[in-house]
Amino acid sequence: MAINRYGAEARAYWRRWLSRRYAALPDPIAFFTALGEQVESQVGDLWDRYVVADTAPADETHEGRVSRLAQLKARAEHEVLDETVRLEPEPEAGLEHKDDGLESDEEYEARMAHLRKHTEWVSTTADALLDDKLRLSDLDDQQLRHVIDYMTPSFLRLFGTSVEDQRARGRDL
Repeated sequence: MAINRYGAEARAYWRRWLSRRYAALPDPIAFFTALGEQVESQVGDLWDRYVVADTAPADETHEGRVSRLAQLKARAEHEVLDETVRLEPEPEAGLEHKDDGLESDEEYEARMAHLRKHTEWVSTTADALLDDKLRLSDLDDQQLRHVIDYMTPSFLRLFGTSVEDQRARGRDL
């Protein structure tokens, strides 16, 4: 069985912040495979509890529901990962820079700034489409893909079309 994304995150964290504990593992692959499955199960259970306890607004849209449920899942992931994966770093951890594949704080900030700029562009573009200030044909294929990825493919139904219809018209989506 392969390491899932939680196990991969745990492995990267332990290699950087708990290097002595990581080095002492007799079979890291088996350990992080099992830990990833445990985290996945706990996240699912906690997310279920959050969803049951949460009250949806009466006027909630599909996109609003997707966003609300994603926030609940992110909350569950954060709590479970903090309890099971992101343990207190070893005292000497992080003192020397290792090429461990983790991004630096500066790289993270740059990535987040790019993501904010991109999200703002997609949001503005989607609003312009909805306000008839922009047409789907005004967007190149890559731009339209970005809007669809952000808004979900069902967004195209608002314009009487679909991904399949756009592909039939020669769009590379």
